[in-house]
Amino acid sequence: MKIVKVIGGLGNQMFQFALYKALQKQHPEERVLLDLHCFNGYHKHRGFEIGKVFGASFQKATLLEVAQLAYPYPNFQTWRIGSRILPSRKTMLQEKPDFTFEPTAIGFEGSMYYDGYWQHEEYFKAIREELLSIYSFPKLHDEQNLKAAQLASSTNSCSIHIRRGDYLTDPLRKGTIGTDFASEAIKRMKSIERPETWCVFSDDIDWCKQHLSSMLDNEKVLYIDWNTDEKSINDMHLMSICRHHIIANSSFSWWGAWLSKHQDGSTIAPSKWMNMKDVCSPVPDNWIKI
Repeated sequence: MKIVKVIGGLGNQMFQFALYKALQKQHPEERVLLDLHCFNGYHKHRGFEIGKVFGASFQKATLLEVAQLAYPYPNFQTWRIGSRILPSRKTMLQEKPDFTFEPTAIGFEGSMYYDGYWQHEEYFKAIREELLSIYSFPKLHDEQNLKAAQLASSTNSCSIHIRRGDYLTDPLRKGTIGTDFASEAIKRMKSIERPETWCVFSDDIDWCKQHLSSMLDNEKVLYIDWNTDEKSINDMHLMSICRHHIIANSSFSWWGAWLSKHQDGSTIAPSKWMNMKDVCSPVPDNWIKI
């Protein structure tokens, strides 16, 4: 039996669920389950979204099953406390603090509990086609998104994701990227791909209009600000339709770029992913870091 703990927003959940599917593929004779108990009392984001957003099927672990391999935390608060004071068990594979790739994770034989975010495509790159099928976006119905999708798909388009909001105060993210990164990324993208259309996504569109307009002067720009709350998945959908991508240090736009079917496109990502010394970036080797 193998159990993957899931926690975080949709982008992080997608990494953990991708590991879950890769383990199922690698170990068809074993039961592979999801531990969703940490979403009890978890008030960030919108809870566990994989099933609701993508209609994906999965098997949940009971607390008794979790207890066989790890500590059976019934909710988020008990996990926050217990995970800081209790030692790891032999049947727990905990991601390293610097988030480096763990080469034994997928091939490990025997029962194991997986505790981490697992944000490296090496864990699931081999099942890319299956994940493209699983992470199939809901159909777009409203006029604004349909027009944006048509423009993104019919032109040499580039998505730009600017993450602000909680990134302005979060110690791990504060100051990691700003106008300098956006300026350099747009300049680099213009020189290598010459996009005809730019689709800008952000939780602070007013800031984008103020700071990006001079960089995109005389360009065709769509500032996409209408997909909020549960409709935010439409932003990731539109990102994936674009041919090229400038992503934030965010799992949300990471997936927007990775799920793009335009494998000949270019993706530019920030070289500094978070405020931690020697932290391992999840950016694939074939993406451009600046």
